[in-house]
Amino acid sequence: MEVDVAVIGAGVAGLTAAALLQRDGYRTLLLEAHDKAGGCAGYFFHKGYHFDAGATVLMGLDADGLHAQTFARLGAALPESALIRRVSAHLPDRTINIDHDQATWARERVERFARDAAEAERLRAFWRLIDRTADAMWAATAKLPALPLRGWRDIAANLRLVSPGFMSVAPYLFSTVGDALRRHRLQENAPLRAFLDGLLLITAQETAGRAPFLNGAAGLDIYRHGIRRARGGMKAFIKAHVEAFRALGGVLKLRHRVTRIAPQRGGGYLVETERGLIARAPRVVANLPIWNLPGLIEADLSARLARPLEKAGTGWGAFTLYLGVRAEVIPDDAPLNHQVLLRYNEPFEDGNSAFLSLSEPDDRASAPPGRRTLNISTHTEVDGWWRADPEAYAARRAEVAERLLTAAERVFPNLRDGIECQLPGTPVTFARYTGRARGMVGGLRTTLWNSNLFGIGARDAGLPNFWLVGDTVFPGQGTPACALSGINAWRDITGRWTLQSPPSREPAPDEQPSALNPAPPLARTAR
Repeated sequence: MEVDVAVIGAGVAGLTAAALLQRDGYRTLLLEAHDKAGGCAGYFFHKGYHFDAGATVLMGLDADGLHAQTFARLGAALPESALIRRVSAHLPDRTINIDHDQATWARERVERFARDAAEAERLRAFWRLIDRTADAMWAATAKLPALPLRGWRDIAANLRLVSPGFMSVAPYLFSTVGDALRRHRLQENAPLRAFLDGLLLITAQETAGRAPFLNGAAGLDIYRHGIRRARGGMKAFIKAHVEAFRALGGVLKLRHRVTRIAPQRGGGYLVETERGLIARAPRVVANLPIWNLPGLIEADLSARLARPLEKAGTGWGAFTLYLGVRAEVIPDDAPLNHQVLLRYNEPFEDGNSAFLSLSEPDDRASAPPGRRTLNISTHTEVDGWWRADPEAYAARRAEVAERLLTAAERVFPNLRDGIECQLPGTPVTFARYTGRARGMVGGLRTTLWNSNLFGIGARDAGLPNFWLVGDTVFPGQGTPACALSGINAWRDITGRWTLQSPPSREPAPDEQPSALNPAPPLARTAR
């Protein structure tokens, strides 16, 4: 096959890049190893239940959100979704209700943690700083930042981020959330610290002591800013991308695991799948974790990838318990999302901290009548799962599953009486179904030195016309972040500046490609 761009991996980043490129006339081939698109935001079916495989909630569906901007440019409708108005965090000695309503949440986050009037004032000041920083970060994200800086074009693109709000939080660029707690003399408030650490592990993959303040503030703010659940789960969200891509003439090949990417002497690449498909493309967008690149690309990348791989380190794994339950054991008015911490002063992984995500009571696209899906997930270190012999592996899997059920019973005491199906997923499971190295699906452990200005860039493989997208490059994990990485690859290839910009003119035949005048597509697709 001769194409303009080969996109490898139909996760959110790959789908976003592929659809935008196809929209702008680039003949795009999208290759996916699995039998469904979505990757870590994918889905599967079991005994009448439709489960989200990994991600369960969405951001970026508001008017200026990245997903909304993308779908607007594609001329496609966003899938139906519901705003999640409350998330409950259950600590060993208290429950905190994170409300989407700002006034309600402003009271709750002080009243549940303040031990005296003076500490209440410090808490208010700390949370005001979080709000202000998060607002600036989300506004900047809507303007499509391009980091780390790898050329003058990135510098020019980021000039649009400058605003009074952004400049007011810039001094915190080299601070952690822990630094902000110390400035407000809140570092010894153990329940507050546990609450923040639990939220930050979900959003930044690090606790307060190491999580960058700018990233952490945005992560702590996601519920106030607004998260949503698509009707029918992630399946509806992913299928909307696939339908938009195909409607524009894009070609998606499922069950085509890429086994070889060979740079060609005259430029461009040969991309080969295990089923024998060979595509020739002048450009490749790889929606792969950086750990998967060595051994896949037929070129010596050891020197080029040494630094990015060091920054990536070992990513988190996830253990997820997928439950199909009778609706009678879950109140209709229960929040769809809960976080549970069983014990203070213990590691957050392997079931001590659990995130619960429910389907809506009337969501027939997710569960049969009178039934609901419930995903319970926890962080886990990946290495131990691969070192264990079969007996030890089975014992550990049963142990973590039991802890997750215990955590869920804190919220739904009669849960076990209503379970109709139960499936555990370990890093070994995720490696099998997602193809990610060692099942590292939890994203990078975000620190000051592997994010933002010092993050892993889309072009850090050092190959010409090769872009790496997904959750191991800037800006990191989460569907809006992955979408932004795909958008940045599209922007590099097309020379566009924003999703709202009108199509630029075609280059004249005698014009030479450059950063601002990219090589035109081999063929245009009629729309």
